[in-house]
Amino acid sequence: MKNNIEVYKIWAPEDALWSQWAKPVLFMQSADRSFKGLEVPEINWIHSLESQTMIVVDLPGESGVMESLALARMGYRPVPLYNGVNGRSFSVAVKVGEIATALFEGADILATYSIRPDAPPVFMLDSNRMNGAGKLPGTYDNRWCVFPQDMPSAAFLKNAGIRKVIVRSDSIQNDLSHILLRYQQEGIEIYQCIGGNIGIVSVVKPSKFKSLSYRFSVILGLTRNSAGGFGAVIPEPTQSSSGRRYYGYG
Repeated sequence: MKNNIEVYKIWAPEDALWSQWAKPVLFMQSADRSFKGLEVPEINWIHSLESQTMIVVDLPGESGVMESLALARMGYRPVPLYNGVNGRSFSVAVKVGEIATALFEGADILATYSIRPDAPPVFMLDSNRMNGAGKLPGTYDNRWCVFPQDMPSAAFLKNAGIRKVIVRSDSIQNDLSHILLRYQQEGIEIYQCIGGNIGIVSVVKPSKFKSLSYRFSVILGLTRNSAGGFGAVIPEPTQSSSGRRYYGYG
């Protein structure tokens, strides 16, 4: 059985162009390997590798891992961007255990594929990343989002030959739109795949687009982890002798 570092290096090999954006958060703990074996699905919305196309798979839970493996079988390079810590012993805002399991189990499959170091990327997101009640006392707030710094710049994509981005998701979430609109403004075409249908889209300008306060305001509402990524226990309120309520651990 491979250890955490070995699994991470399969998903983020040192010689791959896009590995610098891979997030190690879900590889920091050993996953619950409860699957009986993964079966990589067949997909019909794309049939072969398109060298000038980058894909963003923004699907819920482990389905995003499975779809990304199907694209890897075609020759794309999957890049996990999952950035919410797996608070395994707590009630978590976003359930990421099945994603972690799929990553660990899927590493054995991914290792059998022949993928070029400069193959076009598939950036992997969890569409549930901002769902759930995050600031409830006693819960583990592991909600997370992506920022423009978490993905390549438009200039980097164009230098790598990328001219088109397909978002595999029923809806383009606000955090992702901050990235995609930057791409679109630099001449990269943005497409969206809903079900099996792909169409070009005009990305809606999100609130605080290119504002210096955007990142600060988003992080203020989330819970950062000192080891990296997002996730920490929200403390329970405690009552002082004066009747005032304070928040603390224990």
